Amino acid sequence: MKKIGLLVGVLCFVCVVLQAQVKNFALQQFRFEDTSGNKFNLEQLKGKVVFVDCWFPACPPCRAEMPYSALLQQRLSAMKMDSNIVFVTISFKQTTADWKLALQQLQMPKAIHLYSPASTYEIVLAGGNYPTYRIFNAAGILDIENTPYPSELGKIDFILFAASQNIGVTAAKKIFDEQGEKLLTGKIQKSASTLLNSFFEQFKPHRANFKKAFTQLQH
Repeated sequence: MKKIGLLVGVLCFVCVVLQAQVKNFALQQFRFEDTSGNKFNLEQLKGKVVFVDCWFPACPPCRAEMPYSALLQQRLSAMKMDSNIVFVTISFKQTTADWKLALQQLQMPKAIHLYSPASTYEIVLAGGNYPTYRIFNAAGILDIENTPYPSELGKIDFILFAASQNIGVTAAKKIFDEQGEKLLTGKIQKSASTLLNSFFEQFKPHRANFKKAFTQLQH
């Protein structure tokens, strides 16, 4: 029992250290298997905002979020915000066969779909929680803060918009939490941040259609 306790303690320490260092991770440090069985280095995406979805096929919440990711992409396209944003899904756990079957069965977003067996990559990107969403900024650096779910209408849209303006997730969340919920009602106050107002000007013309499509997906 003492040996087991010691092992658990060591593993926890490793996780803490890796999480503490996560802000130092960059795109070029991550290589995964693509759908053709080739190695894909995320460094190829440097210069883009990279939205990463960490998931695995047998995870119900992961599967439930996939259609919302596809809907998010449609919204970003309608607002003309998608030119510098790349979606990447990375499946951890299970087999390559399970992963490829899930890609065929699910309503997946248009993304670079990658696979990785459990590894330190999983600890750094997902931290053992699924689904987990992360962002690499245009400089290729991993943001230490977890990103909202694709099903968080308005909030995730703004976070990605902010990332394209070189604003980190923590700062963007703070801005949104102050007045962002009013995006859906169109009642943004004049005192709202310049960044939020800028986003709202692009969100506003599509607001009704966005809400309609979101409601239809929920049902």
